[in-house]
Parts: sequence; structure tokens; C-alpha cells
Amino acid sequence: MKGLSGLLQFFIGFILGVTLFVGGISLAGYLIFNRFAANPEKPLFPEEQSQPKDDKPSPTGTASPQASPQPSPSPSPTEELPPGAYKAKVIWNGGLNVRTEPDRDSDSLATINYNDEVVVLATEGEWSKLRVGGTEGWVRSGNLEKLASP
Repeated sequence: MKGLSGLLQFFIGFILGVTLFVGGISLAGYLIFNRFAANPEKPLFPEEQSQPKDDKPSPTGTASPQASPQPSPSPSPTEELPPGAYKAKVIWNGGLNVRTEPDRDSDSLATINYNDEVVVLATEGEWSKLRVGGTEGWVRSGNLEKLASP
């Protein structure tokens, strides 16, 4: 009888140990994966920190094609193009930042939205110098599509 009691204690202990181990692993996995499922906080960029409270927040870093910090005018239909220049439209659905230099790290001058028309003045490698409204700057060439001449 004493041998049967020891065997029963072993099985109960073994089952209890496995149950606690599996439960602990499951709880740890739930806590870790639940943290990955939550959306991260929206980053706050330096441009947004210096804005007055009554201004709309800048869409920099978002994929919203509706909003821009300033209106992005299209070239007028009667505008004369400089030699070698052509009209193009933005094909990147998140809009583009017009930069001061043909470099991803240069300052942003303006934002242009999806389907906005621009005048491409020159191309340098994978960058295009363009004019939109009265602003001239640089964007990546692959984000533009040349429009057919009228």
C-alpha cells in the first residue's frame, strides 16, 4: 500500500508541475504578444511641437493624402515652361515632401499631395527639381509621372 501511495504522489506532483509550467508559459506569451498587438504612440516631431495651438497639425510622417500644412497650388494652365521642363503629377498616394536639396535628410519646404500637378525643371540622378506654385525644390523622381503634352 505504501508503494501505491508514493506512485500516486509522483503522478499528482508531475501533473501539477506540468500544469503550472504550461500555464506560466501561456501567461508570459499572452503578455508579450498582447504588447505587440497594441498600436504605438503617435510620434511628436519638432515641427509639430513649435506650432501654435490653433494651427492644424502637420501630416508629416502620415499617409493621409487629404491634409497638407499649406495649400499646394498646381501650375496654371497658361504657364510658360522653361526649355527642357515638363509637367508631371504626384503618383505616391501619401503625398511628397519638397526638399531644399536632392537629399533625403535635407529640410522640407512644402508638401504636395497625391495627383497634384508640378513642373519638373531638371533631373539629377534619382531626384527631380520641380516648381509648384512659387516654390522650387527636390523630390524623388520615381514618385512622379510625366503628363502628356497638350
